[in-house]
Amino acid sequence: MASASTWPKSAAPHSTTETPRRPHGVAVFVSTAALLALLCQRLLAHGYMSDDAMAQYAKLLLLRDAAGFRTEYLGFLYAQASLYLGLLIGGVPGLSTPLLPYLVDVLAGAAMVTLLWRDLAACLGRAWAWGLCAALVLQPFFLWPTLSGNNQGLGLLVFYLTCRALRHLRGDPEAFAYLRLALCLCLLFFVDERACFLAVAMAPWLGLIAPQGMLRRAPLSFYLVCYLPFLFAVATWMYLNYLFFGDALLFVRDQHSAFRGSYAQAALQPWLQQAMARPWWPPLYLVLAGLVTTPLLLLVRRTRLSSTWRCVLVATVTVIGAGTLAAWARFSAQPLDFLALMVVPAALLLGDLRRELRWPALALLLLGAVASGWVIAQTAASTTRDWAAALYAPVAPRHPDEARLGAWLAEARLPTLLDDRAGYAVIVARGDAQGLILPFDPRFKRALDDPRQMPAQVVVADPASQAGVLDSVNRRLPQLWRQGLPGYSLVYQQGSYRVWRRAP
Repeated sequence: MASASTWPKSAAPHSTTETPRRPHGVAVFVSTAALLALLCQRLLAHGYMSDDAMAQYAKLLLLRDAAGFRTEYLGFLYAQASLYLGLLIGGVPGLSTPLLPYLVDVLAGAAMVTLLWRDLAACLGRAWAWGLCAALVLQPFFLWPTLSGNNQGLGLLVFYLTCRALRHLRGDPEAFAYLRLALCLCLLFFVDERACFLAVAMAPWLGLIAPQGMLRRAPLSFYLVCYLPFLFAVATWMYLNYLFFGDALLFVRDQHSAFRGSYAQAALQPWLQQAMARPWWPPLYLVLAGLVTTPLLLLVRRTRLSSTWRCVLVATVTVIGAGTLAAWARFSAQPLDFLALMVVPAALLLGDLRRELRWPALALLLLGAVASGWVIAQTAASTTRDWAAALYAPVAPRHPDEARLGAWLAEARLPTLLDDRAGYAVIVARGDAQGLILPFDPRFKRALDDPRQMPAQVVVADPASQAGVLDSVNRRLPQLWRQGLPGYSLVYQQGSYRVWRRAP
């Protein structure tokens, strides 16, 4: 007799039909990360390493090697998420190399491509997802933030996540939809110094996305929900600046702060000179350049969902508005600093593309890659031109004096006084920070107060050089460059650096 607990097939308690699984994209992530890492290695082999990458690698060496190092010495003049993620990755054996400052951006770029691939594979199939993602990776606007070493790749990913969150605000969204947008904006502040410009530029356009009923009933509540975590992040940053340095606004008052961008060198940047002379030029140029370099936006009204065009429009005008504000504030050294974010609205549009538009989309992506390369060639700063040249052939080192001094100090292993804020490239060329007496060390302060407590070697930069302006040793002992110290002899003199050594 059949068991009484057996269910007849016609009396099943519920349907067992399963929805098809979305592809995970692990192979896409690994392939993209490997390709970008190989390109980074090619840049390093050709002698290119950006100033930001050098500064971050020097900080990572300090965290690893320097005795008595205190975390607050890193300061709060830049977004620190990339640094601590780099420190975490550097703990993996074999990854503590000059490639380390690039790995966070490389992994962020691979994550962005993987998210897009999953969207494309769900609606167009895996083969077309691979092809369109490959076309996106070829975009100079994608390669620059992920390979430049300027810590922009992680910001690109978080801005993409922020704009993806806009898709969930239409109709009658759940509470998590607001929370997702708010958390992405908050996270953006900690990973990218451009966050304030992007958040301010996005605010007026959120009305295109927000539920109309909520905007009519309580518009202030909508903005409070979306922006309160971001404002809390800014307030926390101000508190930390006040707690450690006695000035809550130090991160925006210091001209050399990363939150001020290129403000200190504004007189040397043609883009900022034009912005100051003709305030109408930045928005006009960014609009025209954005349309020319992202022709895929011509398909903005041909997506599967009728609301996608609003998200794409908000992302586009946010990039243009933020770039305009940054130019007026003398933050961005070149239009590319914000134009590179145009890859985000392009990715949003691709993720909701109709099947019949696959070929036109691929053609427009490739056309945009050519146009982007031309725009970069016309308006790029010298560092960007060096980066582009290093993709093809070896280039001259950016800091030859520091490279020679670092190699010399690697052989002359004595306790050495050095200001790492001015000589970060020296630490990178040396390969470690062992035996260096740096500004956070009490011995550094005692040596400047009482020259009799100077260590065996002292590194000083030419007061007329850019490094010399930042060198605290120069400011405290202005005669050191020319006269040295009693009992010390000059043992190294090349370029803008001298090393004085105590006589035995």
